[in-house]
Amino acid sequence: MLIGADYYPEHWPASRWETDAAMMEQAGLTVVRLAEFAWAKLEPEEGVYDFSWLDQALAVLSAHGIRAVLGTPTAAPPKWLMDRYEGMYNVDGYGRKRGFGSRRHYCFNSPDYQNAARRIAAAMGAHYKNHPAVLGWQIDNEFGCHNDEVCYCEHCRREFVRWLKIKYATVEELNRAWGTVFWSQTYRSFDEVILPGYAQCDGENGRNFCHNPGLLLDYMRCRTDNICAFLQMQVDALRQAGSRQPVTHNFMGTYDRIDYFKLAKGVDFVSWDNYIRHQWQAYPFEEAALAHETMRGLKKKKFWVMEQQSGPAGWSVMGDTPRPGQLRLWSWQAYAHGAQAIVYFRWRACLFGAEQYWHGILDYDGVPRRRYREVAQTAGELTRIDTLLSGGMPVNETALIKSYDNAFSHRFQPHNPKFDYNALLLSYYEGLVRNGVSCDVRSIDDDLSPYKLIILPAFQLLTTPMAKKLEDYVSRGGQVVVSFRSGAREWNNQMTERTLPGLLRDLAGVTVTEFNSIFYGEPIAVQGPHMAATASIWCDLLEPDTAECYARYAGDYCEGTAAITVNCYGKGKAWYVGCDLDKDGMAVLLGDILKGAGIAPPVRGLPDGVEAVLWKQENGRKALFLLNHAKTPAVIPASSFSCNLLTGEPVSGEWTLGGYETAVLG
Repeated sequence: MLIGADYYPEHWPASRWETDAAMMEQAGLTVVRLAEFAWAKLEPEEGVYDFSWLDQALAVLSAHGIRAVLGTPTAAPPKWLMDRYEGMYNVDGYGRKRGFGSRRHYCFNSPDYQNAARRIAAAMGAHYKNHPAVLGWQIDNEFGCHNDEVCYCEHCRREFVRWLKIKYATVEELNRAWGTVFWSQTYRSFDEVILPGYAQCDGENGRNFCHNPGLLLDYMRCRTDNICAFLQMQVDALRQAGSRQPVTHNFMGTYDRIDYFKLAKGVDFVSWDNYIRHQWQAYPFEEAALAHETMRGLKKKKFWVMEQQSGPAGWSVMGDTPRPGQLRLWSWQAYAHGAQAIVYFRWRACLFGAEQYWHGILDYDGVPRRRYREVAQTAGELTRIDTLLSGGMPVNETALIKSYDNAFSHRFQPHNPKFDYNALLLSYYEGLVRNGVSCDVRSIDDDLSPYKLIILPAFQLLTTPMAKKLEDYVSRGGQVVVSFRSGAREWNNQMTERTLPGLLRDLAGVTVTEFNSIFYGEPIAVQGPHMAATASIWCDLLEPDTAECYARYAGDYCEGTAAITVNCYGKGKAWYVGCDLDKDGMAVLLGDILKGAGIAPPVRGLPDGVEAVLWKQENGRKALFLLNHAKTPAVIPASSFSCNLLTGEPVSGEWTLGGYETAVLG
C-alpha cells in the first residue's frame, strides 16, 4: 500500500524541500507525483532541457524513502510553444480559439503539438529511464477536464474524415448509416463532411444539439480514438527512449465523455482523481463509491487514487472544509473499493495561481495541523491493515453495466431535461448500497458468467450479438435488469423500427405500447405488493406477453398499466423497469430482486449512511469494511464476523460505529 502526496517543488524554494521530505516521511508518506505541469521549467526553450531542479528534488525525497511518479507535462504547454506554431489551440463549437491563460489549451490532432509532446516525453524518458526513485509515469493530466475532449479545428475535421473513411469505406454507406436524406444533408464525398459545431438551430449561449445523431455519435467515438492515440504516442516515446517503468493516466471517475474502457487499454494501471466536496459540487458517498468501482472495473484490478482531496477545494470560491474524520473516512472508502495507492492533493496550498483556494494537507504557511495528523494516522492504519489483508479484493455477485457509447447518445438526446445517464446508473447503485451490497462495474463486452445479477439501465444502443449474449446469460440461470429506453436504438444511433423494447422484447417478455416523458406533468405513482413509489422522469406503458406484472401505475391516464415486469426465461429471469423510481422505491425493488437472485448482504439491516464492502482474501477468508458516512453514530446489527481488525476489539451482537468511522471486520 502506497500513501503519498502531489508535490510541486518548483513552487517553493529549494531550501524548503528537505523540511517537506522529512515531514512526509514522519507522516508515513512514501510516494509523490511530480512535474505534470512543469513544462516551461523542464524545457524553457525549444530543445533546451533543464532537469537539474527535478534531479535535486528527487534526491532530497529519495533520501527520505520517497519515490515518485513523474507526469509528462503536456496538459500545460508553455507560451513559447503556443506562439511558435499556428493551429495548436483547441477550437470550440462556435469557431473560437480557446487561448492561453489556463491549461489543456491544445488540440490533440495538431501535428506540431504531437511532435512537441513526443519530444518532451522522449527527453524525460531517456533522462529518467534508470532512475531508482522513479517508479512510474503519468501521461498528461485529466483528459477532457475542461471539455477539451471535443475540438472543431481543421486538424480535427481532417482526422474525422480519415476515421470515417476507415469505418464506412464509401460515402454512400455513411449516408445510409446517418440517414442524411433527412433535411437534405446528403454528402457527395467524405471531404464534404462537417464537424458538429455551431449551426442554425443553436442558440448563441447554448447548444441545442441540432446535428444529425449519427454524426454526433461517430464524432464522440472518433474523439475517444484520437485521445487514445495521443496517449499511446507518449507511451511509445517513453518506451523508445528506454523507459520500462509502468504508465498510468489520471481518469475522472464517472466522467462519461471519453470511453474509459478504451483509454484504459493504453495504460499499465488505472488511477483517478477523487474530490468529494469542492466549488462545483458535493457528491454523495455512493457516487464516490461508484467511481471507485468503475475505475477498478476498467482493467479488473486494483487502481490508484492519484489525487485524493485533503482540504477545502475550489478556484474562485471554496467548498466545505472536510470535517474531522472525513479525510480518513474517504481514504478508507477508496481502499475498501480497491485502491492500492492513495496520493493526496496536494502537499501544501499554493500561494499563487488559479488554484490558490485548492488546499492541501498543509496550509499556506506549511505548518502541520489537524489535516496532517489525520493523514498520518490514516497512513499508519492503512499500511498495517494492507499487510494483514494482503491479496484481498472486493468480491461482488452483481455487475452494473456501463456503456460509453450509450452515454454519448444520451448526452446529445437525453429524452427528458431531467434525465441523465450517469444519474440513472447512480440511482441503481444507491439502491444496492441501501440493501447492504456493492457491485462491480463492467462493459457489455466482459464475461458476465461470474455474476448472479446484471443491471443495464437505459441501454438503448444495442446489437444483435449483445442481445443474444444477454439471452444466453439469463437462460443459464442469471438474472438481468433492464430499464426504460433499453433497446430503443440501433448501434448507429438510428431509432429501431422493432416494437419496443426492440431486441430485448423476447427476453423481457413484454411490449412497450406507449411511453410518456414527464416533462410538464406531475410525478406518477407506482404501486406493487411491496412498493409505493413515484416516477418523475419517464414512464413506459407495458403490456406483458410472457412476463408477470410486479408493479403498476396509479393515477393519470396510465392507471392500472404495468410499470415493472419480470419474465422467466430459461433458468433465469429478466426484469423490465419501465420508469424511474424515487430512492425508497428503488431500494424496495432491488431488495426483492437481490433476494430472488440469492444475493444476501453480509450484514442485514444496516442503517442509512453506512456502506458495506465485502472482501475475499487469497486464502478464502473474508473481511468486511463498514464505513459510516454520517456524522452521528450508527447501530450495527449482529453479523457472523467476530473481530474489528482495525482496533483488535471483539464484535458480538449489536454494536455502535461512530460518526465518520470505519471498521474492518474479520
